[in-house]
Amino acid sequence: MALMPGLQINIGQQLKLTPQLQQSIKILQYSALEVQQTISTTLETNFMLELDEDGSEEAEEFDADDSEYDEEPLSEASDVETELDIEASDTLSDDLQADYEWEEVYIDSPITNSIKSNNNDDYTAPENYTSAEVTLSEKLYWQSDIYSWSGSEELIASYIIDDIDDEGYLKAPLEDIMASIQKNEPDLMVSVPDIEKVLAVIQQFEPTGVAARDLSECLILQLKALHQNPYVVTAIKIIEENFDLLSVRDYKRIKKIYLLNDDELMEVIHVIQALSPRPGREYSSTQGEIVIPDLKLYRSKEGFIVELNQDAFPRLTINSAYIDMAGSLGTDSSDSKQIKEQLVEAKGLIKSIQSRGETLLRVGKYIIEKQARFFEEGEQAMQPMVLRDVAESLDLHESTISRATNQKYMQTPRGTFELKYFFSTGVSQYGSEDQSAIAIKSHIKQLIENEDPNKPLSDNKLMALLEEKEINVARRTIAKYREALHIPSSSERKKMNKFK
Repeated sequence: MALMPGLQINIGQQLKLTPQLQQSIKILQYSALEVQQTISTTLETNFMLELDEDGSEEAEEFDADDSEYDEEPLSEASDVETELDIEASDTLSDDLQADYEWEEVYIDSPITNSIKSNNNDDYTAPENYTSAEVTLSEKLYWQSDIYSWSGSEELIASYIIDDIDDEGYLKAPLEDIMASIQKNEPDLMVSVPDIEKVLAVIQQFEPTGVAARDLSECLILQLKALHQNPYVVTAIKIIEENFDLLSVRDYKRIKKIYLLNDDELMEVIHVIQALSPRPGREYSSTQGEIVIPDLKLYRSKEGFIVELNQDAFPRLTINSAYIDMAGSLGTDSSDSKQIKEQLVEAKGLIKSIQSRGETLLRVGKYIIEKQARFFEEGEQAMQPMVLRDVAESLDLHESTISRATNQKYMQTPRGTFELKYFFSTGVSQYGSEDQSAIAIKSHIKQLIENEDPNKPLSDNKLMALLEEKEINVARRTIAKYREALHIPSSSERKKMNKFK
């Protein structure tokens, strides 16, 4: 069959995302910190966008039903929307500012019923200030600088300190340190015994136990720094000779090998438990990860009220001076076209952030209604909830709910939680409503915390106690949840409790 060139017409439908819709989806999945960074970057490049530090007092009431960018554009399954064609008119419309007032996202929203705070003072209490932090490396270098080294020992010490990790351990083999010194200092003759000599000095630095090559060496360094007594000497011998027995808590064999009674073994174990397995952690950064809540939950006489966090984002507006300037310029001038392009970008960003806020408020309100008992009673009252439930209730796509809950936080009277924390699968119950996995874990944790230390609860006993609370779960499910909570088995807990 001969191949011949020809023309063919195909008719089909194809879903395309407009630039505005793509930006809305991207902004929705950003965390509050990433949104702030996006705003900051856009402010540097877009002269039409500016901060509205005073805020507008003439903002119109924002209604989710009247919003040009409601929840539908955030769903990938939505219809293609018409792109904003600002070039179609000869002059800029006078009502351009009517739909991008920043405060309309926050003020008197029917979703939020927000409570306004009259205290806008940026005051930081003195006790919230922290002193400059000293890292482990800086601490070790300071001690090395004041030590009386001889010859090339100070240089060797610097190589050793550089290879000590944040937890205080020397992970690099001494041979690798020697090879690194020989590579960078070809004129310096150094051997492994030379490095060991310098290492022995560094191991006397603070914090005690630093520069150890494994856990047993770290513990021994700390024990040798203690006031010597029979229990410390025995502890050193056990770690040096039978550290594996200590690791698996085989206390019967330890008592037999070292001729110890229960009281003596308890004293030795207490000495070892008082040591630090990670000496460098003392100098790790104490500043936690910055979490900016997107939503705030308040308690009022009418119940719980959720609103957007007004301090999370800078207030944005359009520079009216450039709008007036565009009106006096010719429609074909390059300046006018640039102003129009910048205006489209600025309006798009403001509308995307507005749409993001609206979606978060709707999801937040649903969570508050579904998990109301959690905020009153705690984790044990957590209800099963999955993405599909929220998506069907709000008429959104599951992927939109996923984006709206990932890295989004809500500040509540019980603490600050990521929105996806409130999602939990349900465990089917016979003749009663399903229980969430989080609630069951909370019950297990409470039962173990209240157990008799001498008679820890087995998984079978936990299953029976949960059945008394009308929670029916299999023993293997309890074991899985217990392991997820990092709680040892009953036999392990009994050994641990014995020497507490």
